[in-house]
Amino acid sequence: MVKRTAEKVLAIIGAVLFLIFAVWSGIGLGGADEATTNELVNQGLTQEDASMFTDLVTGMSIWFIILFVICAILGFVSLAMLKPNKKATGAGILLIITAVLGTLLSVFLGIVGGILYLIAGIMAIVRKPVEQYNDRGETY
Repeated sequence: MVKRTAEKVLAIIGAVLFLIFAVWSGIGLGGADEATTNELVNQGLTQEDASMFTDLVTGMSIWFIILFVICAILGFVSLAMLKPNKKATGAGILLIITAVLGTLLSVFLGIVGGILYLIAGIMAIVRKPVEQYNDRGETY
C-alpha cells in the first residue's frame, strides 16, 4: 500500500490556487462596469472602444471563473479517486489532463496550479505499491 500524501497535498494546493484565481477573476468582473467605461472615455478612448474593452474584460472574466472552478472541481474529484489506492492511475491521468488544459485554456494564468497538478499526476501514475512477502515467500 502506497501512501499518497504528497499527491494529495499537491492536488489540494493546486485546487485551492485555482479557486483563488477564480475569485481573482471575479474581482476583475466587478471592475468592468459603467464607471470604468466612463473613466476610459475620459482618458481619450471613444465610447465604442471603451465599451468594447469592458465587454471583453467581462467576457474573459466569466470564462476564467468557469474554467478555474472546473479545474478545482476536477482536482477534488481526482483527490477522491486517490483515496482507494486502486484508482491512482486514473486520478493521475485526470490530473495531467486538467493541468494541461487548465493551463492552456487560461492563457497560462493558471500555470502554478497546472504545474502542481502535473507533478501530482505524474507521481500518482509512477509510484507503485511495494510488494510485500509473507513467511512462505508469497506476495500479498
